[in-house]
Amino acid sequence: MLIRPLFVMLLIGCASVAQAAKPDPRIKLALELMDVTHMDAMMKNMQDQMRGMFQNQFASSATCEAAKPIVEEFSSKLSDKVIGTLGSEDFKVDVAAVYVEVFTASELQEMIDFYHTPLGQKMLARMPELMQKSMLITQTRMKSLQPELEALSSEYGQRISEASASCTGATEKAAKQ
Repeated sequence: MLIRPLFVMLLIGCASVAQAAKPDPRIKLALELMDVTHMDAMMKNMQDQMRGMFQNQFASSATCEAAKPIVEEFSSKLSDKVIGTLGSEDFKVDVAAVYVEVFTASELQEMIDFYHTPLGQKMLARMPELMQKSMLITQTRMKSLQPELEALSSEYGQRISEASASCTGATEKAAKQ
């Protein structure tokens, strides 16, 4: 008779696991949205940039010719590891879960429908140009802001140094007493 309750509990447990394993249909919509917006291509572009960034960052570590191949191998393996993680299906599902937190199923479907329209396709096609031009505007604005930022850094750097010196002096006085 003890077997029957255990069997029922086992069935309930299996049903719970099956229910938990059943994917949220909104995840499928989010993945579809990511597909329709060419997220893979954006990720590939970002990964290529990361690979170049790693190579540039570690190039200065090779202080002699003998170290260069080792640094290049290290940079390559590091890039492969990071890019492999960011390019995985698990990563896509994690990102899709963020979409699900932010958007309802109907909003996800509306966006999918929009990106299938000619205007949505045009927006996707022109997005790189928009981003590039926006970055140029940002760089231009930052250049004109540079003198003010340097002045603020200088002023606050001096004030922070003075405040730190007073803390050091107070700590030394307390230690002497």
